[in-house]
Amino acid sequence: MRHVIEGFCASGGHHCVTNAIKQVFHFKGHRLSEEMIFGLAAGLHFFYFEFKNTPYPLIGGRCKIGDFEETLASNLGIIIETHRTTSSRKAYEAVRELIARDEPVVVYVDMNPLSYLGMPEESHFGGHAVVIFGIDEEEGVAYVSDRDSNGNRITLNPDEKPLDFHKVSLDELVKARGSTYRPFPPQNRWLTFDLSGMWPVQSQIVFDAIRETCTVMRCSPIRNLGLKGIQHFSRKVREWREFDEQKLKWSSFNAYIMINAIGGTGGGAFRRMYGTFLKECAALLDIGDLERLGSEYITLSEWWDDVADTLLAIGRKDMVARLDEVSESLEHIHQKEESFIGQLCNLVQE
Repeated sequence: MRHVIEGFCASGGHHCVTNAIKQVFHFKGHRLSEEMIFGLAAGLHFFYFEFKNTPYPLIGGRCKIGDFEETLASNLGIIIETHRTTSSRKAYEAVRELIARDEPVVVYVDMNPLSYLGMPEESHFGGHAVVIFGIDEEEGVAYVSDRDSNGNRITLNPDEKPLDFHKVSLDELVKARGSTYRPFPPQNRWLTFDLSGMWPVQSQIVFDAIRETCTVMRCSPIRNLGLKGIQHFSRKVREWREFDEQKLKWSSFNAYIMINAIGGTGGGAFRRMYGTFLKECAALLDIGDLERLGSEYITLSEWWDDVADTLLAIGRKDMVARLDEVSESLEHIHQKEESFIGQLCNLVQE
């Protein structure tokens, strides 16, 4: 089989999942931005966890895989189905069949086996999403669109040039899709879309999505999530001074990646994307307070990026004394986010 979907336009973006979904939406004639997709999926969140089987604390600024797609589908009146299998053969055959029907496929992968990303050998992340839009079995490759493009670099390999798409060997793709590395094994997961019933983006849809974001940020049942999670991170980061040199290095680098735009957050632990979503909604609905809060979130994203830069420096130079500085910055961020979420909640209350 050799089939590349005609009319599919590979394009880069900020965040792997929103960029992958955006490309499918665009292919099907629905021109939503990444930021709009992120906001309507109530994607903004925060988590901080330390597990015994992971070499460093896990942090992140968006909701978990599965919840994102489910909320987006519910808020837009569409169907997004998530498929999984333990069989690499079945996973490949499913994608092959969809490509033959001219359906681009969003798949989840572990980033490590994809050579064009240049990931460190020890680093695995299975929550990464790409779009497969072609297969050439004679050459043994799949056509893959990631979030890079000409001028938009995501690879950690200094010799790898950013491209609009990649020809990935089928063997590499099998390893990436079937990886069992924790904490986020991809489980050969792929998505299918039925957009036939999509609702237009109107005030009710926007307000529902913002309300859901406010709820998950304010009403976490545990201290590791949402606004409580940011405060928890502020306290726990002071304890990083007890980490050995290797754990401190990886903890700091991982936190930097999960906050900074290079890690696919759009900047500031996804706060820049959420601010842009609010500003886009303000223009659509003519609501000045959404414009103001959007600008506030974009400013907040810069504070998050400052935290990321400091953590990167700490990991490289063993400047553990600056962990107190990071803790104080995170507490300040927590206070600001609590205020912004409260204002958003008041703005969209029923």
